[in-house]
Amino acid sequence: MRTSKISLLLSFLFPLVGIAADEKKGIGAIEDEVSYTNDIAPIVKNFCTTCHAGDDPEGDLQLTTYEQVREATEKGDLLHRITDADDPMPEDGLMPLQYRRTIRQWAEKGYRNKGTASAATPRENYQDYKPPVIRPVDVSRQGFSFLEKMQGHWVGSMKLLGTDYDWMAFDYRAVSPSHVHGIYEGGTIGNLFTSFFVADFKGTKTLMARNGGILNGIYRTSYFVLEEVKESRRKSSYHFVDAYGGDDIMYMDIVFSGDSIDFKAYTSRFGLKAPKLHMDFKGKRKRPELAAAAAKAVGFPKNEVAFQFPNPMPRPEWTKEYPMTSASYIWEEKGKDLLELAKASKDPITIEQIPHLAKLTVSVERNEKTKGKNLHLYLSQKALTDESGKLIRRGRYARMDLLDTLLSFPELGAKSEEFTFTYLHPGKYYVTVLADMDEDWYPTVGDITHPLISIEVKPKSHETIRVTGLNVVN
Repeated sequence: MRTSKISLLLSFLFPLVGIAADEKKGIGAIEDEVSYTNDIAPIVKNFCTTCHAGDDPEGDLQLTTYEQVREATEKGDLLHRITDADDPMPEDGLMPLQYRRTIRQWAEKGYRNKGTASAATPRENYQDYKPPVIRPVDVSRQGFSFLEKMQGHWVGSMKLLGTDYDWMAFDYRAVSPSHVHGIYEGGTIGNLFTSFFVADFKGTKTLMARNGGILNGIYRTSYFVLEEVKESRRKSSYHFVDAYGGDDIMYMDIVFSGDSIDFKAYTSRFGLKAPKLHMDFKGKRKRPELAAAAAKAVGFPKNEVAFQFPNPMPRPEWTKEYPMTSASYIWEEKGKDLLELAKASKDPITIEQIPHLAKLTVSVERNEKTKGKNLHLYLSQKALTDESGKLIRRGRYARMDLLDTLLSFPELGAKSEEFTFTYLHPGKYYVTVLADMDEDWYPTVGDITHPLISIEVKPKSHETIRVTGLNVVN
């Protein structure tokens, strides 16, 4: 198994905060009055802070304050990285030329901090965005079977930003009679979930998706509407579009063929560029008994409305400065918990409205051997170790058939000793903490584990467990 680098993975799965623009005009003519507050901060927030913020930033580089951005520009290699097509920052490709020029102009003019609004200020130059008409599919006629097809522990491979990852998994289960939910827990840096549910969207009974999470303290959720269905005996495809901006902004194509799934996602930085393919996940459905148990527990499936959106999507808070292009809700503020961030963002659905799911806090007792090491936290259906804590291996590596039962697999940064799983499906889990001593991202000989732990998670509960004995050398 090859586990992806968490920050790279989430930097895609959690699209960066974006703003719509006429790319030919960019953010306006570059002026002598370019300042950090008016011009540089919005660019950096849009392109950089997904990876370079929070308690465990990529490369130990923080880019959330004037001082940090200036130092990275003046004394670091930021100016080089934003123009290096072979090793770009951000990693999914160079930002538009006009933005790179603005940052260079800011540096050449002496790193002005504050300033009055100038021609380079985004809010004065962005044209009004006119969203397309969205025509939702009526699931009273077709498409409702998507929810049953989406259930499953999907294990497969993923192409992300042009890079192939030979192992990835998503766990989708019913949480109500008409709501299927899945989450990817990235760990210290954040998480990402996608749920699909029956909704009343402007008077049409249809399917919608809610996608989002928290990344480096930035809360974001985006909403999608089912706009096209093609179903046959051998293959079924479903096309979800942004609930405000449609195909112009972002969309998802999901195709089922037997027990296989092909899940493609296209993003545009909320209108800054034309949508392009960012993720292509191909997987097989495993362990159907998990989805079956969840469906039985919540009375799934029923073609009934779970959430109401009778009017156009409520206006997000971030659109005070930028034109509304997307049904996305974003907020960044230190010291607020998940629910507080959701309410501040004006998210129409918040965590306390999601039924059946639970939380689980895992704290880890580190020792001298594991201090300063990244920890991999595994929740699996089958035990990865024996009772004493030794990995069940084939050769040097943990057995692949056991790793394929991983349902959640966050990473804890070198300084972290606690993690809380949010939106967790109830059920029985084996809990394994692994100190990746050789930093090869594989559970292998030489890594450190602990005696076997299992836990039964109940619906709507919040259990806390402490992992001790993290000293079993494999």
